Amino acid sequence: MKSKSFTKLSDLSVFFPLYNEEKNIKPLVKECIKVFPKIAENFEIILINDGSTDKTRDIAKQLEKKYKNVRLVSQRNKGYGGAVKRGFKEAKYKWVFFSDGDLQFDLSEVKKFIAYTKNFDLVIGYRKNRAEGTKRRVIAKMLKLWNLIFLGFPKNIKDIDCAFKLIKKDAIVSATPLLSNGAMLTTEFLLKSHKKGFKIKQIGVKHYKRKYGNSTGSNIAVILRAVRDTFILRKSFFKSFLNSYTIPFTYKNI
Repeated sequence: MKSKSFTKLSDLSVFFPLYNEEKNIKPLVKECIKVFPKIAENFEIILINDGSTDKTRDIAKQLEKKYKNVRLVSQRNKGYGGAVKRGFKEAKYKWVFFSDGDLQFDLSEVKKFIAYTKNFDLVIGYRKNRAEGTKRRVIAKMLKLWNLIFLGFPKNIKDIDCAFKLIKKDAIVSATPLLSNGAMLTTEFLLKSHKKGFKIKQIGVKHYKRKYGNSTGSNIAVILRAVRDTFILRKSFFKSFLNSYTIPFTYKNI
């Protein structure tokens, strides 16, 4: 397929939720400084330190001093969803990109997202190959089925929790407030965006194995929190909002 023409964004906020990523944060920021000047005329890189207990915060402070585009935001540990919400709040530009801080994605792939910002409000990645163990893949499939059954989540979304998303700030503001502080945050956000009629584009991206640190996605406490959040959303959001009206879901895949 012939790629679309590329024009830089005027402004872009980039953020990464970080929890105990002391070995990943330096190469992560180095890659950002290499990639994002080619993506946007003006950009900011926000490091969301979610109560790390290792040297993540100290290293992030050094990087903040070294690079003018880098900003550190630290908070007590609130979980992945809480860190993403803080990133949403801190982002100041029209377009917001976020990914995980574990180097499992090629940041340069965001370039192919840019052409779709003219016609879509959310340009979200899906992992063409999931570089994870069987346990994580099974959990992901269960999550998709769970969301479909209990929240009426659009089954056409390929990869709910893929942390490679480019989002218009207007969509973030419209979805506020977000209730979840855990793994269900992405589900809640996408569901609200869908129901409010924001247009979503899905693009396949490569996924790589984590080199350093440990993932918390298959932690039993994280899973139980997601179950709890589902019923909180169902009670406070599903009944009052989802039943009010239905807007046809707009999506495209490449």
